[in-house]
Amino acid sequence: MNKIIISIATISILATASNASWIGALKADKKVGNVKLSVGQASFEDISSNLYTLEIGGNYYYDNGIFWGAQFGFGYTENPDESVSTTEMGEINGQFKLGYSFGKTGKGLGLYGLYDMSYLMYNYNNLNRMTGEFEDEINFATGMGFGGGAEYIFDSGWIVTASYSTMTMSPDIGSEYDYSKALVAVGYTW
Repeated sequence: MNKIIISIATISILATASNASWIGALKADKKVGNVKLSVGQASFEDISSNLYTLEIGGNYYYDNGIFWGAQFGFGYTENPDESVSTTEMGEINGQFKLGYSFGKTGKGLGLYGLYDMSYLMYNYNNLNRMTGEFEDEINFATGMGFGGGAEYIFDSGWIVTASYSTMTMSPDIGSEYDYSKALVAVGYTW
């Protein structure tokens, strides 16, 4: 619960700062929104699975090359636990980035560091003490971690990104596990 409160506070502070015209130093020279479709690998400890996400977000660019932004997404992957009957796994994530753009303001190549928050929803196999049989039950896991990425924004408005992040997930039931994501995305900016 504390992680959710910290996440909401962080989002609120960043949203307030991005619209704070009274802070001249934070007023961006260019604001760019984007929507992206990502494909890649999700790794749970040593087991990998395909990961597909739909993300929406935006960046604030400055003429000196520095940029920062946020994106939020919904993802789908397969549960690596083969003992469950329903293997679908959903992810809600938020990524905050700070980086440097080498091209024109809001165009060209950019490299950035990531602060990644993920919330996973999946089934796990639990022993029913009344019947003595194993049953699928829903479980949730939260995690926060770090990573990095690169983006290229074309003059036409198309964007291509590649990112990697890793974190430790804390499930409601069960022990902590390592979770990492490597994604390539194609999208459009406005």
